[in-house]
This record gives sequence, C-alpha cells and structure tokens, in this order.
Amino acid sequence: MTLVDYITDHLQKPFVWGENDCIHFTVGWIEIATKKDYLSEFGAWDSARTAIEAVERAGGLEFQFDKHLRRIDPNYAHDGCITVIGRTAYLFSGSHIVSVGEDGLVFKKRSEATCAWRY
Repeated sequence: MTLVDYITDHLQKPFVWGENDCIHFTVGWIEIATKKDYLSEFGAWDSARTAIEAVERAGGLEFQFDKHLRRIDPNYAHDGCITVIGRTAYLFSGSHIVSVGEDGLVFKKRSEATCAWRY
C-alpha cells in the first residue's frame, strides 16, 4: 500500500475514538511502512478523555515518537513522516500535513510543522 492509497482509504472513514483518530491514522501508517507494532504501547481508548489518559500513561506522543522514531527537522521530512501540532498527530504528504478529525481528514500547510519524526 502506498501513502496515497492509505490517505485515500481514509477519506470516507468516519472518525471513531480508538479506531480512526489521529493516533491510529498516523501510527497506523508507520506500522504499515515498518511492519512493527507501535499502537499497543498506547493501550485502548474510546473517547477524547480516555485518549488523553492513554497518551499520558504512555509518556506522551513526543516521548513515544522519540522512543521509536528519529526526530528530524521538519524541513527535511518526507512523505509519511509524522509531526505533532498541539495534541494532534499528522502525516506529511506533499505540500501538506494530514490527520483525521471528527469531520473527516484535516489538511494543514506543511510549514505549520515545528518538529518531525522519520521511521
């Protein structure tokens, strides 16, 4: 599966906490690309509150990404790299970063990323 296929596959998927949210979207791609399990370290959640708790128990998104991936300057990020803005994880794709939001995919300008991780 390519990154474009992965993103396209998520265009019509409804947002569901713990199944199709920003973490499952971004980390799901990294798992496809690396064939490694990263999601299990976060545990399970089914709401915004339990998602925040799960991420905090795991040490936070940045801690987990630093633990498993290589932090890089976002200017050198390639398609499929990860960034975090606020509490939301995004994938780099072309001139954008993309994530899953409650109303569908969310696209922001690539220049909004202030950190990045490469697998």
